[in-house]
Parts: sequence; C-alpha cells; structure tokens
Amino acid sequence: MRVRHLLAVAALLAAFPALAAKKPLASGERVDLNRASVVELMRLPGVGRKKAEAIAARRGRTPFHRVDDVLAVKGISSGWLEKQRAHLSVGPAAPAPVAAKPPQARVHP
Repeated sequence: MRVRHLLAVAALLAAFPALAAKKPLASGERVDLNRASVVELMRLPGVGRKKAEAIAARRGRTPFHRVDDVLAVKGISSGWLEKQRAHLSVGPAAPAPVAAKPPQARVHP
C-alpha cells in the first residue's frame, strides 16, 4: 500500500510542470511569440509541447515580424489564429545568446 502512495505522489510531481504550464491566460494577457518560453507558449489553448517547440524553432530561424507569421508553423491554422489573436503579440526578437570568450593569457614584455 505504501508503494502505491509513493508511486501516486511521484506521478503527481512529475505531472506538475505540465499542469502549471496549462494555467489559462487571464483576460487581456498576451504571449509574445518572439520571447515566450516553451512553457509560456503551452498556456495558449490548443498548444502542447510539440507545437510550442515548433513555434520556438521557427522563431530561432527567423523571428516573427507580425502575428500572422505564426501560420508558417506546421499545425497552426488560420481558425486557431483568429481565436487566439487577442492573446498574441510580436515584440522585438530576443537577443541571441553571446558565447563566453575564454580568458586570454597575458604576455609580459
């Protein structure tokens, strides 16, 4: 019996991030297609991990310039876009991560 309880708790804890990701958007809340994390994108109705990752991959190649650009992502339909348009925005693209430069050795004359 104790093992069942432990398994149930473990399953609940494993599912918690997915449950938190599906927190519904508040009225007037917007998701920036260029800056939102995969988890934030998953809060949009009809967007699971696979679609959220596809949106993030698309913007990694070419940032979105307007909300309609999301239609280039496989699985996003014009009907879905029209229903969710009020929750979507497109801001400036997130800056690309800068690779750290290794420290240079000092040369003493």
